[in-house]
Amino acid sequence: MEVKIDLDFTPRSPRPGMPYTESTFVRSSSRFTIRSEEIGVALVDLWNFGWEDGPVVDSLGLELSTERGISHALRKKEIIINQITPVVRSLRQQGIQIFHCNHPQFLSHYPQWHISTTEEERSHMADVQEIYEMSRDEKTTAFPELEWQETWKSRHRDDVFNISWMNVQGHVYDRIRIPIEVEPQEGDLLIYSREQFDRLLRNKGIRVLFYMGFETDECIISSTYGIRNMHSYGYMTNIVRDCTTTYESAETVKGLWRTKVAIEQIEKLWGYSIDSSELVKSFDNS
Repeated sequence: MEVKIDLDFTPRSPRPGMPYTESTFVRSSSRFTIRSEEIGVALVDLWNFGWEDGPVVDSLGLELSTERGISHALRKKEIIINQITPVVRSLRQQGIQIFHCNHPQFLSHYPQWHISTTEEERSHMADVQEIYEMSRDEKTTAFPELEWQETWKSRHRDDVFNISWMNVQGHVYDRIRIPIEVEPQEGDLLIYSREQFDRLLRNKGIRVLFYMGFETDECIISSTYGIRNMHSYGYMTNIVRDCTTTYESAETVKGLWRTKVAIEQIEKLWGYSIDSSELVKSFDNS
C-alpha cells in the first residue's frame, strides 16, 4: 500500500515571497509517497518510571528514585499512555513493523529477544567491553595534566548529578521494564545496537523510521540506535513530535523549550517531524 504523508520541517533558507529573517522560519510540510512495507516505528527507551510497579529504591521513595525528577517521569508516563500507545496500536494494525530500541539488559527479559538477535550478536554483546586507557607516555606529557582534568571533571559531575545520590538511585535499573501498555507484542523486534538495527531493517526492506520515546535531545538523537546513527546509514529518520520529550530545567519547563529545540534540530539536520494524529490519518486516508 502507498501512503501519502505530509512531513514537516523548519527551513533555514529564504522562502519565496517572504522576507529572509528569523521570524519567517516557520514550520512547513513536504509530501512524500511511501510504501507502507518500507515504514517502521522506533520506540526508544520507554521505561516504567511512575507506574505503581515501577522501579523504586525504598530508602529514596518514588520521587527521588526517578532519573530526572518526578514531573519529568510523570510527563513521560502521560505521553506513553495517551500518545504513544494508541498510535502504536493503530500502526501495528496497519502492518507497520514496531521496533523496541532499548538497553539489552531490559530487552533480554522478553521472548522476542532471541528472534531479534543472532547467537553471534548475543555472544559479541556479552564480550564487548570498551576500555579507554592512555599510554604511560601520554600520561606523563598530557596538558592539561590528567590529575587537574580529573579534579575539575569530577567536581562538575558531582555538582550536576550528585554522585552519592546516583550510587543509590542506580539500584532501580534492575527493576526497569517496558511499560505494560507498550510491551513487545508478537511480531515486534527488539533493538540494542545500530549494526543489529541495520541488519533487521535491510532484511525487512524498511527505509523510513518514525521515532517515538525519550530523551529527545540525547537518546533519540545520539544513542547507538538513534537518529544520527541511522541517518548516517541512509535511512529516513523522522520524529513524532507529540510522542517525545526530554528533561527540562526551571528556565525551560514552562514551554518545554529543550524538547522543542531538539525536534527542530532533528528537522534541520537528520529528517522530518510529524504529529501522531497526522501520521495515523495518513494511513486511514490511503
